[in-house]
Amino acid sequence: MPQPESGISLTWLLRLRWITVASQTAAILVSKRLLGEELSVAPLLVLVTLGGFSNLALWWRLRKPDPTGPSLLGLVLGLDILLLTGLLYFSGGAANPFTAIYLVHVTLAAVVLRGLWAWALGALSITGFGLLFFWNVHVHSLAHMDHGGGGGLSLHLVGMWVAFAITAGLIAAFVGRVNQALRQRDEELAALRDLNARQARLAALTTLAAGVAHELATPLGTIAVAAKELQRAADALGLVDSDIPQDAALIRAEVDRCRQILDQMAEPSASSLGEDLTDLAWPELEADLLEGVAPEDRSRLAFDWPPEPCGAMPRRGLARALRAVVANALEATTRPGEVRVSARRGLDRWQVEVLDQGCGMSVEVLARVGEPFFSTKPTGSGMGLGLFLARTFAEQLGGELWVTSAVGSGTTVRMAWPQVPRA
Repeated sequence: MPQPESGISLTWLLRLRWITVASQTAAILVSKRLLGEELSVAPLLVLVTLGGFSNLALWWRLRKPDPTGPSLLGLVLGLDILLLTGLLYFSGGAANPFTAIYLVHVTLAAVVLRGLWAWALGALSITGFGLLFFWNVHVHSLAHMDHGGGGGLSLHLVGMWVAFAITAGLIAAFVGRVNQALRQRDEELAALRDLNARQARLAALTTLAAGVAHELATPLGTIAVAAKELQRAADALGLVDSDIPQDAALIRAEVDRCRQILDQMAEPSASSLGEDLTDLAWPELEADLLEGVAPEDRSRLAFDWPPEPCGAMPRRGLARALRAVVANALEATTRPGEVRVSARRGLDRWQVEVLDQGCGMSVEVLARVGEPFFSTKPTGSGMGLGLFLARTFAEQLGGELWVTSAVGSGTTVRMAWPQVPRA
């Protein structure tokens, strides 16, 4: 069932309207018994029946799978205000004590809706209440001094209408402001819960990575020793011209590379925040980003750095996060396509932008970007952790990372963080 932004569902409003129909019917029957022939119940029951049929239409609409917007809720509340105005018109107008129910609709509009809808419904209530002073079916038993039959609009009635308008405006403004604050708080709590969930996943990944690094250290050491012995045996047998020494050297080089990767995995991902802050110049960051990039891909990277330095930063952590983003961009861009890396300073933050010329992402893929272990690469080509760790690093700095993309127009990744004064 669709839910309005305020958290009050249309299903809840449906039940409330059924209760209102039953209450109005009971009030009409009791009033008829008390007022006798002064009150004509036929038009009142017609209006209540109309409200019941509109609620049946709302129930039928909510059974459809397509979503509903705030306009439906606004129209329903507007119809209820008009029906209430009709009921009051046939039962004494502004002299009817049930005119206070207008404020219920104003409050509901302020709580459930926001912006122009809430103020429009408030204005509709004020207008309906004001018209009842001029046009109504007079009920003598409900009238009292300055309320009925006198001809003209007395100062007392003007004061009643002004007081109602002020009250409705204050309710709309105050309740709307409180509701806005509650919405903002809910959004902040949801963002905090999402951040805590990512931090928990990151802690689990760190534990797993440390365990993997520990378990693989011994077999990698054995492979390195075996490769070294193989190279020595080849040299002793005079097999200098064969491929065995080169293969053994390649194995040892790859083992060393695996050890470096495992050392990085074994480090806590938040260690970058514990490392010393250093004054980082952009050319230094560029050198860090080029580390490990294949020679044929280095020429595809275009850097655009501002003249002023970056300031105090955990250099190793920033380079590690951006390397993952740049690596994804290079893989997404078909050779000889270019990947642009640029930085700019805002009022109080730095922003680095990585723009590729790849095929872009669909809306479905873009919605899941940054989830751990989610990757569009072929199996075995990646773990889907690069953007997740980069976003986590940015959030730990008090910044953010966001991705914009569309099919056929490439992908842009932006990482922003607060500017730290130079040490």
